[in-house]
Amino acid sequence: MAFAVWRVFYNVFLENKGFTGSEIGVLNAIMLATLFVFVPLWGIVADRKGIRPTMVWLVIGSAVCVFFLGEILSFWILLFFIPLLTFFYHPLGPLTDALAIQVADADKKQSYGGLRMWGSLGWSVASIVGGYAFKFVSLNYLFVASAILFVAVIPFLIVFKRKKIYKPNFKSISFKYFVSNKILLGFIVLMTLYGVACSPVNSYLNLYFKELGGGNDIIGYAYAIMAFSEVPFFLLGNRILIRMGSSTVIGIAMAAMVIRMLLYGFVPNIYLGLAVGALQGISLSFFFVGAVAYLAKLIPAGREATSQSIMWTTYIGIGQTTGNLIIGPMIDGTGMVGVMKIFLAVNFLCLVFALTYFYLVNKKKKAVANG
Repeated sequence: MAFAVWRVFYNVFLENKGFTGSEIGVLNAIMLATLFVFVPLWGIVADRKGIRPTMVWLVIGSAVCVFFLGEILSFWILLFFIPLLTFFYHPLGPLTDALAIQVADADKKQSYGGLRMWGSLGWSVASIVGGYAFKFVSLNYLFVASAILFVAVIPFLIVFKRKKIYKPNFKSISFKYFVSNKILLGFIVLMTLYGVACSPVNSYLNLYFKELGGGNDIIGYAYAIMAFSEVPFFLLGNRILIRMGSSTVIGIAMAAMVIRMLLYGFVPNIYLGLAVGALQGISLSFFFVGAVAYLAKLIPAGREATSQSIMWTTYIGIGQTTGNLIIGPMIDGTGMVGVMKIFLAVNFLCLVFALTYFYLVNKKKKAVANG
């Protein structure tokens, strides 16, 4: 909820304050690019102190920075303030995911998807409530609301202690390992490309609905529908993986994103757009569940957080940073509907690359198995 309240509406807030598409694109790119440095850095700290104690400081820092974010309306000042915010903000996602994976590993009744779905529920509630509230009150209040929600997390990190102190195990993997492991290197390229391809939906869907004439309530409903659609797929993730396999799940996710881009770009309608958002459960949840499982096979055992950092760094850090830098100037020229049309082709090419990659990997495995 703390993540959602300000992220869902921040682009709209900036546009309302007179920021251009190019400026919003640069700020979003900086927001994502800082993953490269801050996630591994805090991973080292958490490896020594434990995930939960480290997250306390990260939550406090995020709350303070988000609280003051709404007061900064200068593009040039934001260029320096956004990295300060993300210094505390970015590691929360990977560390929470790493904790979820380890808890699920320790308690066989749990699963990564089952734990991850609570984030989707929180995002949904915050989007609906925020969308309705910001229809009547200023968007300036979204930063206060987010800060309060971040602070509300702290008691749960301090009071409900467990006997086992989970550590993320951010162990270094040599560059030689990546280069020599062609399968891992290919999957890293695939995650990066999909990060670029998903950028319009992940970062600019709020501006898409605003362009179609939707208010903050419509934007809130759009993000809530997407988040709610993730829940059943996170819950059923393990069963789906067992039946289909991770590569098939990833392929289905990418195909769903192609369909979304097709409808967003060539049938621009608010209500159809809201309905299409239900495919988020496939295009995002399927991909995350499948990618986590696939990476687990490629990365040495006991390095759950390392694999998470690789995923966040490639899919979000490199992929979506690049996507935001490309999309920003495009918004000023073609608008978001035009962006969706162009990125339909990008997503289709990404799907073709994925199918080719998995075909070659399976072919190589069969050749090795046959001697």
